[in-house]
Amino acid sequence: MSRPFLAVPIVLLSALTACSQVRDVAADAGLPVARDTSAQAAAGSNGDWGCVQPEPGHPTSAEERAFVDEVGRLAVQAERTHGVPAAAITAMAIQESGYGWTKLAQETNNLLAWKYVPGPAVGDRQSWEIDCPNAGPRDKFVVFADRAEAVEFVAEQLASSPNYEADTARYRQDRANRVDVREAVDRWVDGIADPYSTNPEGYRNTIRRLMNNPYSPSDQLSAENNLYRLSEGVTQAASQ
Repeated sequence: MSRPFLAVPIVLLSALTACSQVRDVAADAGLPVARDTSAQAAAGSNGDWGCVQPEPGHPTSAEERAFVDEVGRLAVQAERTHGVPAAAITAMAIQESGYGWTKLAQETNNLLAWKYVPGPAVGDRQSWEIDCPNAGPRDKFVVFADRAEAVEFVAEQLASSPNYEADTARYRQDRANRVDVREAVDRWVDGIADPYSTNPEGYRNTIRRLMNNPYSPSDQLSAENNLYRLSEGVTQAASQ
């Protein structure tokens, strides 16, 4: 296949119900595309655990905080290495993996639900097929050795894939120019929302609410719990 590999993850937006929906333009071009799914809708139609919703009884409040602590550290390292905003990567991991409690996340460590496409871009990694027959066709996802590898891999893709590299380069430039962290991160999310999601506006709103408060998503910024502080910390560490 002569076209370049353009890996695009699945986006688990709670406001959407179109697991089988794909972008017509990308599909016509023969490229991998993102599918928006709804954990809430899948739970209602599937009737049990096993699709995209978190394992019943999870996450607890303590598990949410442990996940944010762990992935936040990995995302900060990814920002240092690849220049993608740690605040957004952490929020995306929360949204895609149910704080690490979806079956996909537990079986594959694939916290950002990155789809598997055969070829050199995924190296020697294996694939895992989600079993969600009532929500649409089965999709294959990349299997990672651990969560650190998953975050590193996706961050690199978001920094280098033609779909996202311009937005990541602009984010780096914004930070170099001392643009306010929140403004710079939000601008990056605005840029990657399309083609990342088939519902860009819904995706932007979902990720912003998580960045405002990952434990109680809100339109209001939490001074204590917001995720933007993760990206602020990268600048402080780099300047010391």
